[in-house]
Amino acid sequence: MISREDIKALNTCIQCGTCIGSCYSGRFTALNTRKILMKFIAKGKPIEENDAIWFCTSCYACTERCPRNIPLTDILLKARRQLVKEKGLPGRLDKAFKALLKTGSLVPAKDEHAKLREDLGLTLYTAQFRDDAREEVSKIVEKHIGGLI
Repeated sequence: MISREDIKALNTCIQCGTCIGSCYSGRFTALNTRKILMKFIAKGKPIEENDAIWFCTSCYACTERCPRNIPLTDILLKARRQLVKEKGLPGRLDKAFKALLKTGSLVPAKDEHAKLREDLGLTLYTAQFRDDAREEVSKIVEKHIGGLI
């Protein structure tokens, strides 16, 4: 949950845009860290628009470069946790984690590719074709987000 200290830190933002300019994900997605966090301050709770809050890759570039030393990434992660508690995972993430839980992979490999690898004497490295790997991935997903999906 977001603390008073987090809100105080956000209120020291000088709107310089360094966080956005530093954001690797923001170059390719709708992620606008500053906009999300400013709406957070205004509303007092996380605002989820177009799933943009989920595009943060937690690289900490914005936090490292913030001239006010605002822990932006940590606050954004707390905001996402709060959203999950209130609303659950958004549709795309829910589907992704269910796929991980079921198959051990986000992008399913084709059985024909597994057969071809087997015919060529190549190792099946894809988790969904190796029972031990699929079970390990499923345990990790279940442990961390099992109650949310």
